[in-house]
Amino acid sequence: MNRISKTAVLASVVILPMTGAGTASAAQASTPKASTASTSIPDGFFRPGSNTVVKRTASAAPIPAAPGVSTLASSGYSIKNVDGPNEVCGTTKLQKTSGAGKTTLVMTVSKSVSAELSSEVSVDAEVVSGKLGFKVTGTTTVEDQTRYEVPKGKYGYIEAYPLYDMYTFNVYYEGKNKGASWAMRPVGVCFNQWTD
Repeated sequence: MNRISKTAVLASVVILPMTGAGTASAAQASTPKASTASTSIPDGFFRPGSNTVVKRTASAAPIPAAPGVSTLASSGYSIKNVDGPNEVCGTTKLQKTSGAGKTTLVMTVSKSVSAELSSEVSVDAEVVSGKLGFKVTGTTTVEDQTRYEVPKGKYGYIEAYPLYDMYTFNVYYEGKNKGASWAMRPVGVCFNQWTD
């Protein structure tokens, strides 16, 4: 079982709050469907764990001003209860390397990553983009480098995954709550590093 499979198994069992880059453990993986905004982690994403080095390409953006309601009059949609950003990693592997110690593994990543929007609740992407301040259907290049010292007698691994800022919110259509949704903004790289 590779490292991300182990993380995915943990992701279905434990919920712990994130206390900082690279220090939180995995969290429950389920798509938010409740009538209020949720901070659970959707399928296909995980919180950075103790073996994860988080490197941001973009700085964290605060919740936009006037966080109550955003409306695009012609669409009838609005969003409320915006929460975020919260750091999560995607499970799509960008790159990997490995090697026997004693050595230093070096990985440089530069990849185009798409923003993500939940499809569980129908919402006009323009409304979400306008409220959160980034194009939820756009792509961003994430790039950074990591170095990992592998001791003699050990075998080291690095796997790179996209880092996202996750925002959760409630979708309203013509004043009626349609449920909770989420959007992901690509902001950097999660480097999972370990030895065996």
